[in-house]
Amino acid sequence: MLPGRYIKIICAVAINLTLFSFLGIIALSILWHTKLTPFQDYSLVIDVGSRHTKIFVYTWPADKSDGLGTTSRVSQVKSCSVSHEPITSVIHPTENNVKNYFDTGMTECISTIPSTRKSRALIFLGATAGLRLFNITNPDYINRLLNATRAYFGTLGVLFDAPEFQVRIIDGSEEGLSAWISTNMLLKELYEHHQPMETYGVTDMGGASTQLSFIAPDATSEHYNLDLFGIDYDVYSHSYLCYGEEQARLVHQGQLVQEANESYSIDDPCLQYGYTEEKSYEDLFNTACARGKHAPSEGLNTSAIFSFVGAGDYKSCRIAMEKRFSNLSCTSSSCSFDNIYQPIPIPFSMKIIAISSWYETFSALAANISIEADEHDNYNFTSVNLTDIKHVIKEICKQSWSHVHKPTKHRPFLCFNSIHQWTLFEFGFHMTDENLKNFQIVDKINSNNIGWTLGYMINQTNYLSPEHRPARLLTQQEFIILLVLSIILFLTGSITTTVIIYRYKQYYQQSKTISRKNEIFNEINIEN
Repeated sequence: MLPGRYIKIICAVAINLTLFSFLGIIALSILWHTKLTPFQDYSLVIDVGSRHTKIFVYTWPADKSDGLGTTSRVSQVKSCSVSHEPITSVIHPTENNVKNYFDTGMTECISTIPSTRKSRALIFLGATAGLRLFNITNPDYINRLLNATRAYFGTLGVLFDAPEFQVRIIDGSEEGLSAWISTNMLLKELYEHHQPMETYGVTDMGGASTQLSFIAPDATSEHYNLDLFGIDYDVYSHSYLCYGEEQARLVHQGQLVQEANESYSIDDPCLQYGYTEEKSYEDLFNTACARGKHAPSEGLNTSAIFSFVGAGDYKSCRIAMEKRFSNLSCTSSSCSFDNIYQPIPIPFSMKIIAISSWYETFSALAANISIEADEHDNYNFTSVNLTDIKHVIKEICKQSWSHVHKPTKHRPFLCFNSIHQWTLFEFGFHMTDENLKNFQIVDKINSNNIGWTLGYMINQTNYLSPEHRPARLLTQQEFIILLVLSIILFLTGSITTTVIIYRYKQYYQQSKTISRKNEIFNEINIEN
């Protein structure tokens, strides 16, 4: 029999072995039933527009487990305004000047990306119509600006291995398609419903261009096939460069100058009545939109300053706008204007969402129409028609500027912008009161701003390789080995403890019996 102190040590070891192996079995069970969430990937998508620059941070599961096919759903984490000025305000495009332009907004947005995922975070810059126009008139400047931006992005510590692709001017159709994806994704038409013919058409109005995109399987031109969440979508998309609000107004005023017989004070039927605006020759004609039939005549004074006096004449302005959207040059019936192909007619049943400047303009006009925004501050037109809208625009145009209460900086152009948009609706896109019933002007969907960046990033996930994270901390083989080992240790410890206790009890009983016998024997001896 081992000495008592050794038995106590062995017993203590066995008890601890039993206890810790039992806890190990519990811990292994918890680890096995605890599933790990996927890693998150991040990206920065930068919208470089004609009026401003904005950065968006997006995220999605790195293994694309929330998507279908090769497409992942994407959610916005943050947006950061870079500047109230366009990127072309960087007059001398050096890396340092570009850094100063982006720095505050970029630092704010990058800080939202976890440090462990930053090196995998993609960055994309898409320049839209404003830079498309600059690239026509000053390609050398734009090339230096984009290269300086690429050099700056290379210092950010994010994933930037395709500089030419990741910083570029995107074409108008890509912009339109991306806005179409954004809108239909936010409306849950792509991921949940999977019915291409029930998707929404989208028209996007900016400062330099306007886009129109809608499902059109039979389109013979401007036709794009998108594979999103395992479903094919055949989308028509066209971008009308120079038909954004600001460029359209410059072209309009340039045309007035051409017709003014060298007068420097010019009545503008589309400008708010009583409002005066001055423009230089350079303001009007130093743009790529002032080309071809809109180019200045040779004898025009290039140092002239022109004063445009608001006449607020709805009828004359409307006639001028209808000329711009004339389809007389069309060579086929499927044509919008300027001989641009468009499937016509747009079905009355098609739901169409108008975004960006459509909203900015109409929200200023809506108070004068018997139409109220819904609970999301968006507008639908089931209770009004085109005649109602035209009547209100006419009243707005002729309102004296001196009677306009607390005007914003865009208020003088409400007359022009409204006529421009609704003439485009009727004469450019060839839509009617029947189309208007399914037409909505929208600012946000489920609190999300709408633009091209979300749709662009969703489409980009088609081309990204997934990064898979193990579903559990332990593989099945590791779990089985550790579990078997823990059970063996538990059984060893518990059996050893049981045997020691049993043997100790036996030893104790035997000792007690012997002791009792000795006591009896001693008592007998004493009696004798």
